[in-house]
Amino acid sequence: MSAEQEVLADESVRLKIERRAYEIWVSEGSPNGCELDHWLRAEAEVASAEPEGEPAPKSAAQKKTS
Repeated sequence: MSAEQEVLADESVRLKIERRAYEIWVSEGSPNGCELDHWLRAEAEVASAEPEGEPAPKSAAQKKTS
């Protein structure tokens, strides 16, 4: 995969996580202070939905340490 394709794939995954985190937030009544919990739950859901053979997206914490 080229660097450009990798960036586009990362952006696509990020948008999926963002949308799912928003859905979780709304479903819980839009509470304040739960952003990280919603993001991590959405990230886990999106990662588990990735097709076999595809690398799971790196979390923000993993990217900072890499």
